[in-house]
Amino acid sequence: MSDPRNEFALRRILVAIESPTLTEQPVAAARELARSLRLELAGLFVENLDLLRLAALPITREVGAVSGAVRAIELTDVERSLRAQAEQVRSILASLAAELDLPWSFRVERGDLLERVLAELSQTAAAVFAPAPRKAHMTVRLPGGAPPPRQILVVVDPTPAGSRAVNAAQRLSLTSGAALSLAIVSKEETPLAALAAAAVKSLPGLRADAKCLRLADTSIEALAEAARATACDMLVLSTNVFPSQRREFRALLQQVRCPVAVVG
Repeated sequence: MSDPRNEFALRRILVAIESPTLTEQPVAAARELARSLRLELAGLFVENLDLLRLAALPITREVGAVSGAVRAIELTDVERSLRAQAEQVRSILASLAAELDLPWSFRVERGDLLERVLAELSQTAAAVFAPAPRKAHMTVRLPGGAPPPRQILVVVDPTPAGSRAVNAAQRLSLTSGAALSLAIVSKEETPLAALAAAAVKSLPGLRADAKCLRLADTSIEALAEAARATACDMLVLSTNVFPSQRREFRALLQQVRCPVAVVG
């Protein structure tokens, strides 16, 4: 549907998990992408530096949710917990790769999740994020029975990364049977039908039943409103649209409230 040089430029699906936010959403979404695009699954478990620094402070205490007992938090206990979480993610990724018959890799790093992922995306990868859970620790089950997305929204971006994002969204919609919507950024008064026709012309092979909507800009508020309007189960963005600042990144995940796939 787009330039073949762009279509197959993606090499892997990055499953990036930040401690201690283990949820099923990003793993299940990454499974669907990997199944559709047939790419390597690359696991990245990021140990949150803020959590480790907090645990290292001598005044840090933990209060039992039920007992109310107060005890000191030991750095060694936190590190042991992180190793256990990382092993859980590694095991899930290995099972997914075996199920899908795909190559896979896994590594653990310390730092900031957003910084690590943006560095990875510059190497033509696709990453999946999801809102943080309400509880700090959750059990992740293998999402073999997780339902595929029903509504996919992709922001049209006239760049190579944008073309890959649209291509990935379309292939995912075709394999999962999900409806596809295109968000076209335009501040002009051009009729939506004309914008849609131009998008279809620039994206040969685009499925005929793809719906189009207009975005005045790519602000967090505009993206969240479009996600709500389409009731999408996944939002697909290129790195040109995805926010590179931590505060905006967190705000996007919380306001969109669905997995966000970012294509580099």
